[in-house]
Amino acid sequence: MNGYPYSAEAQELALLVDILIPGDDLFPPASAAGAQGLLADRLRERLGLDGVSQVLTALGSAAGGSLAALDAEAQVSAVARFQEQEPALFALMLNTLYYSYYQLPLVVQAIRELGIVYNDAPQPLGYDLPPFEPIPGVTIPSEPRGFYKATHEVERIEWLPPAAAASASEQ
Repeated sequence: MNGYPYSAEAQELALLVDILIPGDDLFPPASAAGAQGLLADRLRERLGLDGVSQVLTALGSAAGGSLAALDAEAQVSAVARFQEQEPALFALMLNTLYYSYYQLPLVVQAIRELGIVYNDAPQPLGYDLPPFEPIPGVTIPSEPRGFYKATHEVERIEWLPPAAAASASEQ
């Protein structure tokens, strides 16, 4: 791993995901399932090309350097400091990690082995649901609100400028 130009960054990201999702007897650790790769792709999509760098820079700041140089307890503390120091970035990264982890094939397999029907891509098949039966007050409102207007009954309304451009008298 050390021969690649970004091996230190890859190691830091793998450590981070394993601290957050360490795995157990039923589920694999996040890095064993490959979550760090999918997380990196999604961080780049959401935050731009430097998305991974933003997360690793914040993590390095919280850790006082490399996460790999710390013992297990200090690593957990560093991740907790990352969460405290950069709550918005941490929340985005954590939610992205969770969504990424639970779509990975090893994790989907682990969920299915628990006897849970889990479609990793619910469309187009969807899930089996009981037939819908309209019951007033239960599945539909007791007093219906709103209305339906057929297309031929729709009338064009007068165009109004956006609120920011409207004069005080128009607002």
